[in-house]
Amino acid sequence: MGKAVPLLSLALPVVAGLLLATAGCSSSSGPSPSPRQHSPRPTASVTPAATQLTVIAPLGVYLRSGPTATASVLGALAQGVTLPILSHTIAAGGWWQVQGATESGWVTADPQYTSTAGFETYQAGGSVPWSVMYEDSWTFAQLSSGELRFTSSGRQNVTFYTASSVSQLPAAAPAGDDQKSVSSVEVYGVTAALVTYVSPSAYQASVELQAQPSLAFLITAQLSSRSGAATLNLFLETVFFS
Repeated sequence: MGKAVPLLSLALPVVAGLLLATAGCSSSSGPSPSPRQHSPRPTASVTPAATQLTVIAPLGVYLRSGPTATASVLGALAQGVTLPILSHTIAAGGWWQVQGATESGWVTADPQYTSTAGFETYQAGGSVPWSVMYEDSWTFAQLSSGELRFTSSGRQNVTFYTASSVSQLPAAAPAGDDQKSVSSVEVYGVTAALVTYVSPSAYQASVELQAQPSLAFLITAQLSSRSGAATLNLFLETVFFS
């Protein structure tokens, strides 16, 4: 008789084969990998469309039948009037279609005359009444009978000093401030000098004028270096005096 082969030695290859076969298919029955988590992409902010238009020109603007300066005049809109916006076109310099009390029409989009920002009007009394418009995000304080200061949340300010004559106004700038430039600006038909001063971090400027025989202005500005010129210009363009 031949030599007997132990049963255990025959069983080992079979068990090993079964283990290998099982290992080959175990990955399909195991837990599936977690899906990759994607961080949400930030969405771009959208500037809301303008809904109302305010007339800021001291003499007002015309409401026209079409978006051109040659269209027929439907009426006149005074400074401070606010109307709902219907549409806008960039043609012919830019025009807003607005809804009036009884009819719609077109108004120039020139920022010297109209604005989509919200505004308030400061009205001064006295022997020579005057007024100025300011954005509704600003506040004002009457510091004295001849000193009125408008302030924004960013600590920017525009100050109006008034007197009977230029000689009675305070100094346009503190001693030691060096002038940076001098240019001409018009304030309700009166030409005046716009002086800017050297500053590393702000827009500093002053405007001095004799508006009427008994009304003089000194207007000073401490504003953002980036947008200060435009902000001051908006104040100057809305000044009105009779």
